[in-house]
Amino acid sequence: MPLHNRAARDGQPRAAGCMPIEQGKEDQVPAILRKAQDAKWEKVGSFFDIADEALPGVKALKDVQVSMLFDQSQCTHFGSVFEKWPPVTFSWHYECDQIFYIVSGGPLCVTCNGEVLEGAAGDVFLFTRGTDVTFESKSELVGLTIHYPAFEEILKRYREYAETRHE
Repeated sequence: MPLHNRAARDGQPRAAGCMPIEQGKEDQVPAILRKAQDAKWEKVGSFFDIADEALPGVKALKDVQVSMLFDQSQCTHFGSVFEKWPPVTFSWHYECDQIFYIVSGGPLCVTCNGEVLEGAAGDVFLFTRGTDVTFESKSELVGLTIHYPAFEEILKRYREYAETRHE
């Protein structure tokens, strides 16, 4: 039985270890646990349907592997993924706000406005919407990304951004 359908002795739906779910919000899951060992990895290119030539960096980004942790079906405001980067260099324009925590590996060099920032395991980057950066991952790394808005909205924004670049 899914966690959000469990009922306590008082008959109120609950998620494990959580307060009762509010009346009328039974489809909302107040707490979810994702186990790292259960991660299912796929290349960004398998779902990021923007043509390689449409945006700088798209071709390299498509080789990054992700494991979707939380998307719009769990949280309408933000999303989260694990990311596995091969050694790679590419430029990118942010159409979202993102926190990127390096879990293992690196270093990762990020060039922004002429300044080079270098991070490794345990370090955290913040990227805000509208920022242009160049990434250089010198070795494989694994990171945790938390982004706003949810992924589905981000993909929509990148499609629109790609279209406006070619008008």
